[in-house]
Parts: sequence; structure tokens; C-alpha cells
Amino acid sequence: MNGLDPSSLCLVNSFSSSYFCVKFKLPAKDETRKPSPFKYGGKVIKSEAAVSPITSSSSRNNKDPYLHTLSRRRGLLFTATIPFLVGISESLDVNAAVTYQTLLEGLKKVVTKQKSAGLLRLVFHDAGTFDKSDNSGGMNGSIVYELDRPENAGLKKPVKVLEKAKSELDERDQVSWADMIAIAGAEAVSVCGGPVIPVQLGRVDSKVPDPEGKLPEESLDAFGLKQCFLGKGFSAQELVALSGAHTLGSKGFGNPVAFDNTYFKILLEKPWLSSAGMSNMVGLPSDRALPEDDECLRWIKIYADDQNTFFEDFKSAYTKLVNSGASWKTIRKS
Repeated sequence: MNGLDPSSLCLVNSFSSSYFCVKFKLPAKDETRKPSPFKYGGKVIKSEAAVSPITSSSSRNNKDPYLHTLSRRRGLLFTATIPFLVGISESLDVNAAVTYQTLLEGLKKVVTKQKSAGLLRLVFHDAGTFDKSDNSGGMNGSIVYELDRPENAGLKKPVKVLEKAKSELDERDQVSWADMIAIAGAEAVSVCGGPVIPVQLGRVDSKVPDPEGKLPEESLDAFGLKQCFLGKGFSAQELVALSGAHTLGSKGFGNPVAFDNTYFKILLEKPWLSSAGMSNMVGLPSDRALPEDDECLRWIKIYADDQNTFFEDFKSAYTKLVNSGASWKTIRKS
């Protein structure tokens, strides 16, 4: 074949990777005409200028039959493609993008620097129940059923903060607790000067609490922490990056409302070894265990020296965390 056969026009569906051809029989006459409107999904689809001939300085007075025919064929292709494209747009759940904007706007009203540490802890305690071995737990909103557990003490306050925003959003569009918590944590990081973390929406809430005893214990040493996080699908590097969230709050790692790399700098100083009384109150036992492990210490030094690297690695680890164990809404089919 020397060139494209214009009587056979093919369309490729990039969403399903399927390929099909639509053959058109072109009218012999050369006059311009508009295609008739047609109905699709209860809508009347019109193509106004799609089949108007190409007009140029060289063809206004003497129409080139080839250009005229090509223009009409393009119009036919456009007309034939409209129902295909409309079908694609209707098959996607476009509410996700709308919900993201309205959800973010709602959260900005309630997420403040002073509340950020609690909101970020809420994320870790909801997603931290994930168990890779049986794909149980994870980011599923079950934390709202688990607030009376000893390890979740103090989390009723951040849930109450989100409850107000969620009730207003639910009047327009139902938002899952899992999505609400995941985005609230990302916004908490951002409002305190940390990286902006895009969060995918569409998580489905669990109807029951997750099994108990799935969260990492605060008393674990570095080896125990690495084994625990490995069981959730996280490396030692991701463990250290996520631990950097402890820079927020009153654990003694610098400004309690600033998300930065001070946490790692203080870990290297090891103030808890000082004879001063209050220095032993810096961080959790699990925090103080990290610099005692050579693999973790390597990442602590990297993040203490380069805040941008910490931010990028935290973004990646946070995204992985809030997607762990999540069940997702299915795409609506037309």
C-alpha cells in the first residue's frame, strides 16, 4: 500500500487497549453538507463545522476536490468518534476530581498547625494496621471503631476535628473516612511547611475494626522495627523517612508545628544520653533505637544533611502508606 486508504478509518481505544476499524462509504457528490444530529445516552449530538471544507488563500475561489473530500472525511471521523468519546467520559467516575477539590477546601477550614500532629498520628494508626501476609488492615477508616484501644489514646480529638468537615461534605457527596484521613494527613504536613503530597481518592471504608496488636510497638528496638515494617511492605529507608513525621508534636524534636528535618539532626545528637533530667524525654524508645542501627543511621545522616531528599522520600513513603491495604471504588461502566 502506497498510502493510507481513506475509506478505512481506524480508532484506537486507549482505555481498554482494544483496536477496531470503522469503514465509511463516502458519497460521490462533492457538495458540502452537515451530518444529521443523533441521540446518544439521551443527549442530542450535533456537529456543526466538522464537515465544512478547508478554506485557504489558494482554494477559496477554486476548491481543490482532494482537500474538500479530505475535510469531509475528517468531519465524518469526528462525528463517528463523538459517541465513543462521550461513552468514555460517562464511564469514568468524574466525582473523584470534584470531591478532591471540595474535600480539600473543607479540610483547609479545620486543619491548623496546632492540630497537625494529631491528624498525622491518626493516619499512621489507621494505615499502620496493614499486614502484607494476608492483606488485612491498612488505610480503611476502621480507626473510628478503634478509638477506645490503649494505643489510640488521644485520637478522639482529631477524629472530632474531621467529623465537622466530613458532615458538611457528606451533604453534597459521600466521602469515606479513609480518604478524609489520608488527605487530612497530607494537608497537615503541607500547612506546617512540609512537601505537598497528592493523594488519590476512592478508598472504601471498612465496616468493622481491624484486628488488635497490628501497630508497631513504641518499645521495639531497631531490629524489631525493621521486621515489623518489613511485614507491612516497607524498607528500612521508608521506616526512617516515615519516622521523620515525629518532627511534629511535643516529642522534643524542635519546633512542634514545623515539618522539617530537625528530627534527624537531634537523633544524631542523642540528647537522651545527657545527664540532664528532661533530655531523657526526647522522643519515644523506638525513635532513640533508630540511630543504633547502621542501616537506619545511614538514612538518618542523609536526611539530616539534605531536607529536600527527606521531603521527596517522605512523600513517596506517605503515598505508599495511605494506599496500603486500601479497597477502591470500581470505575462506573456506561
